[in-house]
Amino acid sequence: MTRFQFFGKSLSLFALVSLSLLTGTGCYTNIRPGEAGLRYHPLTSGLQKDLLTNAIYFYAPWNDVVLYQTQWTSYKEKVDVLTRDDLTINVVAAVILRPVNSEIYNLQIEIGPDYYEKVVRPQFRTSVRNALSSYSMIRISKETPKVSQDIRQALGEKLRGKHIEIDDVIIDDIEYSRPILTAIEGKLTKEQEQEQMKFEINIAKKDAEITVIHAEAKAKSTVIEAEGAAQATVIEAQAKAKAQKMIAAQLTKQYLQLKAFENPNTKLLFVPTGKDSLPMIINTPTDSPKPMDLPSGDK
Repeated sequence: MTRFQFFGKSLSLFALVSLSLLTGTGCYTNIRPGEAGLRYHPLTSGLQKDLLTNAIYFYAPWNDVVLYQTQWTSYKEKVDVLTRDDLTINVVAAVILRPVNSEIYNLQIEIGPDYYEKVVRPQFRTSVRNALSSYSMIRISKETPKVSQDIRQALGEKLRGKHIEIDDVIIDDIEYSRPILTAIEGKLTKEQEQEQMKFEINIAKKDAEITVIHAEAKAKSTVIEAEGAAQATVIEAQAKAKAQKMIAAQLTKQYLQLKAFENPNTKLLFVPTGKDSLPMIINTPTDSPKPMDLPSGDK
């Protein structure tokens, strides 16, 4: 065996033993998608700025790799809140956040991997209380999106410069005490009764309006019919007058005489006329006729 072969075998054996020691003592880290890490060499260079992602990294037992979750993560908190109308309710709110990927080194230097417990959680709970204290109990349930936006804005101001980005804040649930629920139910019942009364009043108004409309339509129809009948009567009278005028214009003396002659049932009385169409008077003897002489035997 040559010296070169012996050296090669020794090197391979050393690498195998070193790998066995590293894996046996757990001196490696598997960084999966959605994670990021930073090398930490306490005996030499300290915390490294280079970000480790999506691979297996081996290191000496005295070194380490600090892991961070880079995916969006949701954290829920149950917070007791005093509303503007001095009522206590329990609100379950959730915040969705993650570290800023390019600022993980600064986050590790200033806060560390447990940044939620150290910084976010107390600020989140305070923001929920402060935001909801300006709302009445009824408005919180009716204006949930606006309440969530107010909490997100307040929390974003408090976490500015902390190397954390917020995606959203959600009001997940609102818990009311039994007296509050009873009061809400009573108020809702009264509101429903009022709405029912308003609905019935509106229906009555609509019915009255419909009745008025029908009456007005009937009255207009009657007026239109009367006007139409009157106009028809006028037109008929005008037509008759016009017809009579036309007939009168055509009924000449000669036409009437002709029609009289043509009618077989007509009895004619001839009256002689003289000058100026006046009846002719025939002169009769002034003396009365003498009586006829009768035979003597007849006297």
